Amino acid sequence: MKRYIYILCSLAALLTATTAFSQQIVDGTGEVKNLTTDRANGRLNLDMDIDISDIEVGADETLILTPTIEKNGRTLELPSVEIMGRRAWMYYRRNGEVPVTSNPLYADRIAKRAERKAGQKQSVDYTTTVPFEDWMRGSTVVVKEGSCGCDQTPIALGANPVGRVMHEIYNPQYLISFIEPDPEPVKMRSESHSAYINFRVDRYEILENYKSNNTELASIINSIDRVKEDADLTITSISIEGWASPEGTEQHNKILSQNRANSLADYVTAKTGIARASIHATGMGEDWAGLKREVDNTPRLLDQHKVLDIIADASMTQDQKDAALEALVPPTIYQRLMNEMYPRLRRNDYRIEYSVRNFNIEEAKRLVDSDPNKLSVGELYQVAGTYAKGSAEYNHVMEVAAKTYPQVVAAAVNQAAKLISDKKYDEALAVLAKSNQEDARVLAAQGYAYMAKGDQAKAREAWTKAAAKGNADAKHNLDELNKHIESL
Repeated sequence: MKRYIYILCSLAALLTATTAFSQQIVDGTGEVKNLTTDRANGRLNLDMDIDISDIEVGADETLILTPTIEKNGRTLELPSVEIMGRRAWMYYRRNGEVPVTSNPLYADRIAKRAERKAGQKQSVDYTTTVPFEDWMRGSTVVVKEGSCGCDQTPIALGANPVGRVMHEIYNPQYLISFIEPDPEPVKMRSESHSAYINFRVDRYEILENYKSNNTELASIINSIDRVKEDADLTITSISIEGWASPEGTEQHNKILSQNRANSLADYVTAKTGIARASIHATGMGEDWAGLKREVDNTPRLLDQHKVLDIIADASMTQDQKDAALEALVPPTIYQRLMNEMYPRLRRNDYRIEYSVRNFNIEEAKRLVDSDPNKLSVGELYQVAGTYAKGSAEYNHVMEVAAKTYPQVVAAAVNQAAKLISDKKYDEALAVLAKSNQEDARVLAAQGYAYMAKGDQAKAREAWTKAAAKGNADAKHNLDELNKHIESL
């Protein structure tokens, strides 16, 4: 299977870890800023700024800050920083700079010493280097806090993580698979129309010269002849549905709609020569759903909500509903229904079903722009395959396939992948919205588009739904997303 691969991140495996934000230490009174690590010549170099402006240190005390590298139970303590109170600093200087922390725990591991000057802004520039070991990759930098008094006995105070060392960020590779369209050995197509033929009251004979019947009947025959006379098409059947308005009894209208559908079927046979056996006529009876649509579209109808309530009342028979509508006060309500809306319900819907012959490549190329509906998605893809992938001609044919068959999953997903590669994320989502929203492949592609757009939450939601339906791409992408998040 061909695949498009979208790579969200293009990062090296090992990165310089930078803490762009400040990290508090010493109960929030101090801050570590601008932590950076890098590896060079087999050594790990670490640099940071320690802001001690708000740290309070007793006159005789020494605050000991010890950066430590930790990972999976392994630790490496780095040289410490001593922040001394006034008298501790004076003792240190008077005794030839003998470390206050001469305790073996801290001996020979002091990076810097500084006097804490109360009320002043102070920062310690901390830099150190140690041999790099592989276990340090992805480790945490922790600042341990301790204190010493005059007796030089260290007291552990706590520890605060302040950053990562040589952090390895996982580089996800999200997939969207190219979908081969399902074969279409027999290309079946159809077109549907509605005809408003006028009949005399309670009659079903078709009168060509009655009211506007000439125009309506001519339109029916022309639409059928257009298909019948196209050498590429073969009519397989015609379906006619007769509908009636609600006045009168349900049983009577059922029979009347059947007779009127039969009359139209007979008329079509007489005018086109299509066998009557190939024309299926069905009487549908009263069109209450159509009446609801008409009422919904007539907001100025008096007591519209009452009319809609009657239409929707499942406890009433159709005859009872008709009687309830007729009983509405004022009578002008029913008069408007009869005069303005009922005529739209008296109609014949018809559908022409036909097959389309198959075409060779050259024939198909001529139809891409002139009549793409005659081509299957597979035939359009065959035409696209005659051009270089990614060329203007290739992209045009693939776009035609998606526009002609928006409901076909293969056409929608493949076009969406192309649009995403062009950074047209909203257009890709619009294409996918026209296809089957329950199809796992569509959901997986939506997740791909959302991730490309930067909407991680919606990407995860779509991929989770697709994965639950068994989609392999969605499962892979969720795993990649989780690995990436875990590495951050």
